[in-house]
Amino acid sequence: MRCEDAAVAVSESIEAELPMPKTAARHVDRCLRCQAEQAQYKKVFRGMSSLRSAEIDPGPQMVTEILQYLQSRTSRNPIQSAWDRHRVAYVAAVTAMAAAATAAGAIALAARARRPAPA
Repeated sequence: MRCEDAAVAVSESIEAELPMPKTAARHVDRCLRCQAEQAQYKKVFRGMSSLRSAEIDPGPQMVTEILQYLQSRTSRNPIQSAWDRHRVAYVAAVTAMAAAATAAGAIALAARARRPAPA
């Protein structure tokens, strides 16, 4: 049996609180890596099991604070939010458009200056 297969068997047996299959148990008995993983998995599983019965009192203000935070994040002006997120791109685009307009104006003036005057 490979360590990867034994790890699956270890996790499944600990979660289901059932004995491991014999091939996996033999592998774990001989493999230090899998023994360490089994010990670690048991430790994590015990810690998570103890959290099932833990009760956390968020206090009277927690829900209000969360709702206020969410409202402050979602009630911002969408245009302002987009501007804040993409400011560099907008500045680059405006600069490029200004440069293109300047170049187009210079070309138009140069072409106009080269035309012969009407007779």
